[in-house]
Amino acid sequence: MKLSKRLNAINALITNPVDVIWDCCCDHGYLGIALLKRRAAKQVNFVDVVDKIMAELSEHLKNISQTLPSGAQYKVHCQDVREIKLVPNALNTVVIAGVGGELLLKLVTGIIKNNCAASVASTRFIVCPIHHTYHLRSGLAKLGFGLESEQLITENNRYYELIEVSQRSTTLLTSTGNSMWDLNNASHRQYLKQLLTHYNKMLNKDELYYQKVITDYKKLSDA
Repeated sequence: MKLSKRLNAINALITNPVDVIWDCCCDHGYLGIALLKRRAAKQVNFVDVVDKIMAELSEHLKNISQTLPSGAQYKVHCQDVREIKLVPNALNTVVIAGVGGELLLKLVTGIIKNNCAASVASTRFIVCPIHHTYHLRSGLAKLGFGLESEQLITENNRYYELIEVSQRSTTLLTSTGNSMWDLNNASHRQYLKQLLTHYNKMLNKDELYYQKVITDYKKLSDA
């Protein structure tokens, strides 16, 4: 199965082999299978809360087991992402994509609460929300995460922010993004315009909060 542009970008971020990859909210497992096939980790864990999807994924993995590299290890977990147990004394990479920023922040917060500080501190998180990125970024910064990398992806007329963070990084994680923007690029300008239009419509719900969001995004074009 050919990966989407978004999933391929996530795949490309994992260049050095790690011990354990957690493909969370994995849906049909396309990303995790691609990582498994190229031995990007000693073990790939597929995590999703939907019983039917995980049962189908388990069956699919059994069917393709002969095409996987020798010794490739994987586990399928039908559970809440917040309940995962990071492998101690190992390099863990947690990938969460395809859900909203508010839910994504709750999932990361749950993982932190469910694991020791040392395990979280040595874990890299790669997140790609479908919306509410300002809320997510602000929340991750409050949880002590710094920026590893960020990029803006355009796919099927939609925009996705791919954000890589860790608690080891000392680079500031901003609420609006920094290094991902190229405002000489028409699609980046269109995305910024789309965000400003959206948040202007939200002013009647919480004027104080959303006016700050708008002001922060406007600073990008004023810089």
